[in-house]
Amino acid sequence: MLVKRVKWIALAAVTGLASVAGFAGAATVVASATGVKSGAVVDGWEVTFPSGIALISDGGSTLSLEKEAAFVSLEGLTINFTQVSTSASPTISIVDETLTNLSGSSWGDFQFLLASPLTTTPAAFDTTQGFTAAGLGPFTTSAFSTGVNPADTYTLGGGTVANGGTADLGFDSAAGVGGDLVIDANPTSTLSANGFGQLIDFKEIPMAGGNNGSNNGGNNGSNNGGNNGSNNGGNNGSNNGGNNGGVTVPLPASLWSGLTGLSGLLALAAFGKLRRKLA
Repeated sequence: MLVKRVKWIALAAVTGLASVAGFAGAATVVASATGVKSGAVVDGWEVTFPSGIALISDGGSTLSLEKEAAFVSLEGLTINFTQVSTSASPTISIVDETLTNLSGSSWGDFQFLLASPLTTTPAAFDTTQGFTAAGLGPFTTSAFSTGVNPADTYTLGGGTVANGGTADLGFDSAAGVGGDLVIDANPTSTLSANGFGQLIDFKEIPMAGGNNGSNNGGNNGSNNGGNNGSNNGGNNGSNNGGNNGGVTVPLPASLWSGLTGLSGLLALAAFGKLRRKLA
């Protein structure tokens, strides 16, 4: 038996998103859960995100989110967290997430990246946390690594998400608790004259590959590959290729953070959740 949270979503977002099986539908709203709109302030953080993402907060004193994301390309999606209170939550947790692959390619790896462009104390993943083996969905490996800053990269690998398919991360199962992806946000003790403190860009990047031969490398820049010897690796975690030796390379955190920070990307998302047992 699989114990699973079931969510419903309304998005003014990607064309055809609502038609994806499992990505929309009716459910009962849990009273403590709160749908998060882009630009809302939750637990001292202003949260902005683009079309294709939907969030709910658990309503607790620390910022804990359930998340759904649909990827129409391999460019990735970014959530911007802007500290607007000196009592902002010290951590930001992704307690579970459902990924939907609309990119046109199978995925072999999936990567989470952090950037804190305006602080000397950057946010970092809590390396004692993370999704457990029971919560990796189709993936079989997970690893934290250092890119621009310590513990700013988390990579899942060893699996396949087919185009049109989904991956559930962090969900509890009969095998055990699925775990949480926790960010040590390191909020500042004071705010700037503009009224903000820490800025965090949290980006997720799917990587083409899967059962066509991709493998992965971490911050040691190792060379791995499929049947024709694709090169993967680098400071920001694994990239991958398939039988044709192709490589999908995400932008370094130092570059994409400049492109996405405080961009004010707009989307309307509201959803609830329901726990139920699925055979």
